[in-house]
Amino acid sequence: MSFGNSRSWVGSWAQAAVMLAGGLSSAWAQAPWPATQFNPVAAADDVVLPMPCGGSMAFRRVNVPSADPLDDRRVQLGNAEARFGYAEATRTDYVAGGFADPKAKNQRYYLIGKYEVTQAQYDALSGTCKAPTEDHRLPKTSLTWTEAVFFSGRYADWLAKNAAAKMPSDEGTPGFVRLPTEGEWEFAARGGIAVQETVFEQTAFPMAEGMQRYVWYAGTESSNNELNVIGLLKPNPLGLHDMLGNAGEFVLDPFRLNKHSRLHGQAGGYTVKGGDYRTPAADIRAAARIESPPVDKNGERREKTTGFRLVVVPASLPTPARLNAVRTLWGNLAQSPPGGGTGAAAQALADPVKEVEALAKAVNDPALKSRIEGVGGVIKANIQARNEQRDRSAKSEVRVGAYLARKVIEDRGKIKSLESTIAGPMPEDMKAPFRSNLAASKDALDANLNYLIDTLKQVGLDFPTASISAQGEILKREFEARKVPGYGPLVDLVVRYSLGVRTGKPIDKTALANDLGKL
Repeated sequence: MSFGNSRSWVGSWAQAAVMLAGGLSSAWAQAPWPATQFNPVAAADDVVLPMPCGGSMAFRRVNVPSADPLDDRRVQLGNAEARFGYAEATRTDYVAGGFADPKAKNQRYYLIGKYEVTQAQYDALSGTCKAPTEDHRLPKTSLTWTEAVFFSGRYADWLAKNAAAKMPSDEGTPGFVRLPTEGEWEFAARGGIAVQETVFEQTAFPMAEGMQRYVWYAGTESSNNELNVIGLLKPNPLGLHDMLGNAGEFVLDPFRLNKHSRLHGQAGGYTVKGGDYRTPAADIRAAARIESPPVDKNGERREKTTGFRLVVVPASLPTPARLNAVRTLWGNLAQSPPGGGTGAAAQALADPVKEVEALAKAVNDPALKSRIEGVGGVIKANIQARNEQRDRSAKSEVRVGAYLARKVIEDRGKIKSLESTIAGPMPEDMKAPFRSNLAASKDALDANLNYLIDTLKQVGLDFPTASISAQGEILKREFEARKVPGYGPLVDLVVRYSLGVRTGKPIDKTALANDLGKL
């Protein structure tokens, strides 16, 4: 039964609820679907959950290393292309995995659908079991965001009642399915921690065999402007199919414009991610996000290009024990001085030392004043120790960046020498080891350049401008005193690129390589 008719879908779901409540035996009696119907490119570590009518849905793990339930991972989403800046300008977001992995310390994860939800999977919750056909492997499209959310709710209900033991759990409480947040979706689409940060922030995940092997996009060489069944193309680095192209995908978040590194305050329609089979190859990108208004002059809007996939997550506070643990963790977080108040006397100061001094001046009791001033002395000592440690760390990271920059330069020199040797008058049968060495050297150069970019970003994001600049100069003096030549310009390059990161400027890998080639 289709839910395309907006006047009948509520009634269809009511019928489904009755059938699912009283007719589960008939649903389960249907022969299980063949794997080609729901998981045509099966992998050993897939997580497969059952559905009514003998159906199933495949999921993949998205790992997010975390020390505790309040730990999360800072990621950079969006892209730097000015033409999409109003919606997609780079911004910082945070993701976390809710399920703790009992086999790996400090590892948490969530699950995301390996494929887009298919027509057969959507129909399986309608209460009418049909033998799925090849066409039923097409992603379910032409539905509203509300229907996608309602489907996820019905599936969560069915799993809780019929397959709770098969669900991953957190502290003994089973998880549930829902639409992914935009952060969860884009983190997975870019390849998560399976790729280096420099790769993560590229327009799309690596496609070694060409885009047409990974993405259904517009054109006769790809989609031919038609929706395609799941699992025909290669997956992204997390084993996920069709994250880009084929059907655009609803996420949980409402659409917001971008306002220079943050989302705008107005929440509009619904957000659709990933592009679709009508998207030109040049516009395929992980950051792609468009607004889908829920209605137009004809009523509810449905797009034949828009579908969805699901995630499996746990509740943030699944048990009273978790609540108590989070309260403790939250209380131990480093807190900035609170702001607020409208008058000068009521407003908390940004500098905790000045705040203590203001409190000391505000009291008349000499003993209390002395105690407050003593607290101020302790705070000063702690801040000084923290700042010194921060500066030492900044200098150390800048030094690492300089060493990596030197290594990249050396790698480039080695490659140039090998290329010259291979191009020389040496007999062809003697060139094989040099060609092998050249290939390995190019791989090493790329790895070291990526490592350098990661270090430059780390310096720029973790340390203030004054600290980076000052420690860079101190480091140059240390190199000079030790009579280590050639590192001054490398330190300047590290400082310059790191300060660019602080202003939101993305690191261009090609430009960085060219700059290093001039040193």
